[in-house]
Amino acid sequence: MSKLSEQVQNQIRVSEKVIASARTHVGKVAAALAEQSLKVQGQATKATAEAFEAVILASADGLEKATADLHEKEQVLAAEKADDGPVRAARDNVTNSVAGLVMLLRSTVEDHLGSAALATYGLGGETPRVPAKLLNHVQNVAQLLEQNPVQITSTLGTSFDTNTAAKALKAKAAELGGHIKDDDREARELETALANRDRAAAAWSDAYQGTAATLEGLYRQAGWKELAEKVRPTQRKLRGEDAGVDVGEAPPAGG
Repeated sequence: MSKLSEQVQNQIRVSEKVIASARTHVGKVAAALAEQSLKVQGQATKATAEAFEAVILASADGLEKATADLHEKEQVLAAEKADDGPVRAARDNVTNSVAGLVMLLRSTVEDHLGSAALATYGLGGETPRVPAKLLNHVQNVAQLLEQNPVQITSTLGTSFDTNTAAKALKAKAAELGGHIKDDDREARELETALANRDRAAAAWSDAYQGTAATLEGLYRQAGWKELAEKVRPTQRKLRGEDAGVDVGEAPPAGG
């Protein structure tokens, strides 16, 4: 299982405390609120204990769902980030191998054909190190090797064949191209996972603020001011900088 960020872990913890508070105290709070409504509106009131319970529990359920979705999307994002490392390392290893082959080819061409031949085969400049640029460079060099064929043996007996060199370059280019596609795919998947996590985080933010603020208001109205302070939404909790305090039993003010 991929490790969640500390920020999301705190957001999950603070959500769990708000949800637990709602489900633990719903009966007493709903009863207190219903008693107040009865005094204000009389027997005709529709603000019964059952009605308050329904609102409190529905809010808690909504926050629980948003929190679970945030948890899931953050895990997917963490897994995608973990996947990127090996794929990029493999691409970089092949990139270094291909660059080394190009430099070897440059030296070989210069030894057998002279420095003037470097321009003929596109080997006169610096060898690119950026994977995509290196791939384009290698493909161009391979094409020039095929277009300007040479077979030569030096006085020391070493030989050079442009067709053989072109085949070797094309094989390495195909390998590098595959790794570049893998890395591009991982980048797109990471971008998608990040966008999904950000949407889940925005939905969680709305659910958390709405539920916590609702509970705070209902707790205060019911006379549970200490408990209201514990669930009160803050910017630090919202940003995942504070997991909040444990929400325990809190007696009504003055009780």
